[in-house]
Amino acid sequence: MDIGKQLLECLKYKNASNKIEELDEKGLLEQIIPSIKDMKEVGKCRYHIVNSFQHSLYTLGHFESILATDNFVPSHLREGVWEYLNSKDESGFPVLQVLKLGVFLHDVGKPAAKTVDETGRAHFRGHDVTGGQIVLELGKELELSDVTTQKLFRYVRYHMSLLIAYKTGNVGKEILWKQFDELGDDIIGIMLLGYCDLVATRKLLNPLEDNGVIKTYMEFILTNYFYRYKTDKEV
Repeated sequence: MDIGKQLLECLKYKNASNKIEELDEKGLLEQIIPSIKDMKEVGKCRYHIVNSFQHSLYTLGHFESILATDNFVPSHLREGVWEYLNSKDESGFPVLQVLKLGVFLHDVGKPAAKTVDETGRAHFRGHDVTGGQIVLELGKELELSDVTTQKLFRYVRYHMSLLIAYKTGNVGKEILWKQFDELGDDIIGIMLLGYCDLVATRKLLNPLEDNGVIKTYMEFILTNYFYRYKTDKEV
């Protein structure tokens, strides 16, 4: 089995984060994703106390832990969220597996996007855009369909959407509907990814921090998607 197929095989497991780490320990992961080597060298900054590779594994691990938590998703969102996660894209590839790959690769653009200011502080502005371009090429390497590759692109390119909403408080109808028009049901995966990204970061900084406000933003956006936006579209 070639390395690309081994990586895709990892995504089928409930503990995909551990399986991917095992693949890395064998020295295979960097052969299919060269950026992994550089991810291990960057990422530490004011908001991250571990490198980008470790953070990505933590984020995927956290995502898998919430999947195993029955009441993580509130009852009014549960059916819609799980219907999405249990679906397949138009090419027949399981959405949950694409999302796991997106969660793991959400910061793959950080090495190329890194800049250092005059104080020596590292910045990674635009890493979401850079990462999106990287996974478009990776999709070809993994022989994913165009449909699956575009889904992976959306997860990586827009993974900061929840953080932006949380920081700015800008969750009005105009901006949300614009996102929903562009992303469709993938807003579900993007919100879950964004939540796990933020929590994986913040729990290392402060293990006792209450992440309820972040979760509330995620639930607000998804509630608007399911109960206002989709209803408007059906009328």
